[in-house]
Amino acid sequence: MIRLLGISIFVADRTLEENMNYMKEMKEAGCTEIFTSLHMPEDDIELLKEKLLGIANAAKQLEMDLMADISGKALKEFSFPFLLESGVTGLRMDFGFSANEIAAYSQKMKIALNASTLTEEFLATLKDHHICLANIEAWHNYYPRPETGLDKEAFIEKNKWLKSEGITTMAFIPGDGLKRKPLFESLPTLEKHRNQSSFLAYLELEKDCAVDKIFVGDLTLSEWSQHQFKRYEEGIIPLRVTKELPYALWDIVHQNRLDAARDVVRSETARTDDNRFIMNKNIAPMHTTKRPKGTITVDNYLYGRYEHELQISLTDLPAHEGVNVIGHVIEEDIPLLDYVRKGGSRFSFISAT
Repeated sequence: MIRLLGISIFVADRTLEENMNYMKEMKEAGCTEIFTSLHMPEDDIELLKEKLLGIANAAKQLEMDLMADISGKALKEFSFPFLLESGVTGLRMDFGFSANEIAAYSQKMKIALNASTLTEEFLATLKDHHICLANIEAWHNYYPRPETGLDKEAFIEKNKWLKSEGITTMAFIPGDGLKRKPLFESLPTLEKHRNQSSFLAYLELEKDCAVDKIFVGDLTLSEWSQHQFKRYEEGIIPLRVTKELPYALWDIVHQNRLDAARDVVRSETARTDDNRFIMNKNIAPMHTTKRPKGTITVDNYLYGRYEHELQISLTDLPAHEGVNVIGHVIEEDIPLLDYVRKGGSRFSFISAT
């Protein structure tokens, strides 16, 4: 399971104090790396250096790595010695560099190449120039303009090849807090993630896409997303729900049974002896309605020995006299059920109201 999450800091978009506060928050949420861009030809170079030093110093204090996206022209403006001394720990070299230059810089610090455009031929050329593969990673871009993000299948294929070469892969998810100007359309790598929640996009990259490192492209994450990532660090997927009936075990952490069912998530936690003791001995039939996907139910006494079983429906199911509907996962969080349905997955409920 990937536990590495990075953030993006754009020195010209927010004040140093705002950036530092966000860095501290995200460090507490498990982030260990920062991405920043030095592609700012319209800005005063000395002012940019000052702002970069502020971010680099804060990163050092928080023990977070700092990767700077830079062109060949910008590197001449900043100078490599300045970047090295400032505390920048890596450079993303997208254009304006020869294979020989990239190989030489890789002997001194971590270098990220453009994952989407890296070819077998260019990688072979880099190897001919004695690139230090231990310091090489492959980072995908984020795509500000709608309809320009990458296709998932081609993305996975490229990542599998990179990993077969022993190269670490990285991609961006959208943030759901402050968006970056001028389009404010979020900054994902995959187009399908542009309007998805940050946490859902993260899970898809982690589980399905052969990605080693995941960064937030936009300026910030919402408070709810930060909560989701903190809980996920504990191995728990939080689900927002509407609660329609009282239930003694709303607030505990549940775990799907290891022998995962096709149609429902079955909490193996709810029917333990300890938990049955704090619940009513008999659950009367109540609100035994249809169970569309995302419905949370508890079996009543008409289901015999299954009484107290808690389930979440993974598909639309009919009403059953032995099953009480007690709540629903909200529409936005229903896609998260694809990651809860695996046997042994842990999840919790939080009221959406």
